[in-house]
Amino acid sequence: MPSFAAELSYYLPKGVQYDPSVPKPKETLGWTVGEWHVRHDLMTAYLKQLVEASERMQLEVIGHTHEQRELLVLTVSSPGNLGRLESIRKEHLQLTRPGSKHKPAAEQPLVIYMGYNVHGDESSAGNSALLVAYHLAAAQGPEIDELLSNAVILLDPCLNPDGLNRFANWANSHRGKNPVGDVNHREHNAVWPAGRGNHYWFDLNRDWLLLQHPESRARIRKWHDWKPNVQTDFHEMGGHSTYFFQPGVPERKNPLTPTQNVRLTEVIAGYHARALDAIGSLYYTEERFDDYYYGKGSTYPDIHGAVGILFEQASSRGHLRESPHGEFDFAFTIRNQFLTSLSSFKGALANRLRLLEYQEDFYEKALEAGRKHEVKGFVFGSARDQTRTWLMLETLLLHDIEVRQLAKAVKAGEREFEPGSAFYVPMRQPQYWLARTIFERQTDFPDNIFYDVSAWTFPLAMGVPHAPLKSVSRGAVGKRVKTAMFPSAKEPASKGAYAFAFEWNEQFAPRALHRLLKADVRTRVATKPLKIRKGDKQIELARGTIIAPLGIQDVEREEILELLKTIAKEDGVKVHAISSGLTPGGIDLGSPSLDPLKKPQPLLVVGSGASAYECGEVWHLLDRRTDLKVTMVDGERFNGLDLARYTHLILVNGAGSKITSGGVEKIDRWINRGGVLIATKNATQWAAKNKLAKATFKKEDEEEAKSKDKGDKDDDDDKDKEGKDKKKEEPKRRNYGDHDKIEDSKILSGAMFRADLDRTHPLGYGYEDREVTMFRNSRIYMHPSKNPYGTVVQYTDDPLLSGYVHKEELEKLKGTASIIAEKRGKGAVILMVDNPNFRAYTHGTSKLFLNAIFFGGILEKTKE
Repeated sequence: MPSFAAELSYYLPKGVQYDPSVPKPKETLGWTVGEWHVRHDLMTAYLKQLVEASERMQLEVIGHTHEQRELLVLTVSSPGNLGRLESIRKEHLQLTRPGSKHKPAAEQPLVIYMGYNVHGDESSAGNSALLVAYHLAAAQGPEIDELLSNAVILLDPCLNPDGLNRFANWANSHRGKNPVGDVNHREHNAVWPAGRGNHYWFDLNRDWLLLQHPESRARIRKWHDWKPNVQTDFHEMGGHSTYFFQPGVPERKNPLTPTQNVRLTEVIAGYHARALDAIGSLYYTEERFDDYYYGKGSTYPDIHGAVGILFEQASSRGHLRESPHGEFDFAFTIRNQFLTSLSSFKGALANRLRLLEYQEDFYEKALEAGRKHEVKGFVFGSARDQTRTWLMLETLLLHDIEVRQLAKAVKAGEREFEPGSAFYVPMRQPQYWLARTIFERQTDFPDNIFYDVSAWTFPLAMGVPHAPLKSVSRGAVGKRVKTAMFPSAKEPASKGAYAFAFEWNEQFAPRALHRLLKADVRTRVATKPLKIRKGDKQIELARGTIIAPLGIQDVEREEILELLKTIAKEDGVKVHAISSGLTPGGIDLGSPSLDPLKKPQPLLVVGSGASAYECGEVWHLLDRRTDLKVTMVDGERFNGLDLARYTHLILVNGAGSKITSGGVEKIDRWINRGGVLIATKNATQWAAKNKLAKATFKKEDEEEAKSKDKGDKDDDDDKDKEGKDKKKEEPKRRNYGDHDKIEDSKILSGAMFRADLDRTHPLGYGYEDREVTMFRNSRIYMHPSKNPYGTVVQYTDDPLLSGYVHKEELEKLKGTASIIAEKRGKGAVILMVDNPNFRAYTHGTSKLFLNAIFFGGILEKTKE
């Protein structure tokens, strides 16, 4: 194995000469690559120096992270190609537009996208990108000349700068003069939340399809500017592994991915094998990792006529690591990633024409498949929640999916979709395959094991009304939508206003309410419907309507009016002016059914034991989407905390693990004094176990116990048709080699289910339908509340909408509760066994969580 802090010659291929005028990494970093973990500022400084020294490169800032770090893309090609780069880009895009006139594929350069370090603590990726950039800038000879003449390389050195920096600081601050390979050493065990995620602790390698973060949005814009032919995705895995590159598990590829994609991946894999054979590195393919979910860096290209390739290097996590294969250091991991980067270039270039023709053919077949598909298109949108519709429209356009306006109303089933608030996605379009996977519901699968989620149907997750159309009437479809304009509402009329009101249906209504509460505007929520006058008409306002009477305010009228204008413009919420406290129907504005609201001051328990992803999702929802401050406290500090200033306590999966019995007693007293506890996933079980909630859960052996009880009542049930005693049957024999497949098939990786929502409950305010789609990726089954009014969301008897679930787990799920809520003393406990904020794109259920924040305190005591 190499020595700690290897020299540059350790990495570089033998026999290649390098231009001495091009700066080496050490000249900027101050140390050789692999001696320390590079910070993003140093990476940026070095790349800028390379661009100044090399005529082969252009550097572009394509966006900024949440922490305002630059997102960089280095475009590399021959000087001649760079001189006409825009022409090359436009010519290349014509390959993806069937029927367009374009230069033959044989005369076009290949486009290769090199992606590194989407996970911040997988440092060998980003550090190897420095060497790749140096090689491309300084290497001399016919091989590099051929590559640069026949390819445009987009090098993204770090897809997650915030995570990279967080982890680099950790690893560097724990590196001693003598590196320690013991896996128990602190350097190898970064504290929560470690460096994998971005600023809000999200996994950016699951965001390629969802596009909820600035890093992903900037990248996808650049990606569709070019539509690459090959994309690499460099990662790390457990330190006891070796090295993996695709193809993945053969039977677990997405059925929409063409077989030719796999064949091309196999061909290029041969180049990786030869590169690693030459240095004796261990590796494997076609195991563990799959290509099913299209939201990852290695799979997103597969639905675009490109070849995505995943690389996984056994991680040193710090600078030196012990493993079953011997001790290895950081430099060794970087070298593997660097050499497979070079083999990616070789393999892609050797198959340049095949790759270009495959991409061209892919889009031609997409257009034809769309024409033949029985569904002609999908209509989506709602006049009742135009902001949520806008969120979906914006995402579709970022993916270069063709979306059209409606020219006239379209009816599908019992629902009517109106022009101006609904849109149409035709299946006959170049992005047919991507549009199909975004809209379709899949419940039958060739394999039942998934590395990631099995369902991501956008309109279900986002809670946007939609319908497939097998035919479209003439004149119903209008012009193509070019940009997604935010649906701002009109400013409210203010003359003669007695009060102002807005309904809770729009996605950003919680943010609108918080604007008022933050400004100390007294607001109330209607727990019963009411009617108001609008000229000669009467308008019915639903439960959840927010009322701000002007006569009870200490805030100046003009300040309130300015806030309401902002709400209309920036939140898309329609504000109504009400001229009298006496309404023409329903409750009046002095009614006791109008509950006063308080500004939330939530406390989120984070830290060791809690899911960093789920903590980050709550933080992101409240901070970015609602402009609501949330205090985050580590579980270890919680027990000594005074809860008096907080209105809500939020516990996500695992967050209760550090709370002591004294902490539980403190929570109990706090709830009884008026606090609202919101628990999700297994924190619901923790709350019930600690007697903070009256909830019960199905146990693994519960169904067996029921069967046994039934058998005791009827002896005949214990015998089969041949009279054999069932109780004495031997366990079914199975092959040992299948044990992991059988158990893994029962794991619920992520699917979507139909549930019934009580819209009259404060947690159900703002919803248009009783049916709601819940995303679920756990096997926690909560019984409905014994209080008949306490079950807010309950799974139906036919719950599966999209994705895979084992038949045994599906039976357990039927009729169980997803959300229950109970009044406890002056406070409340709200249990959510699912994660309503999953990956920040489940807008259809995030409002359930926000309702718990804003309306959890108004729950009334009901009789059981």
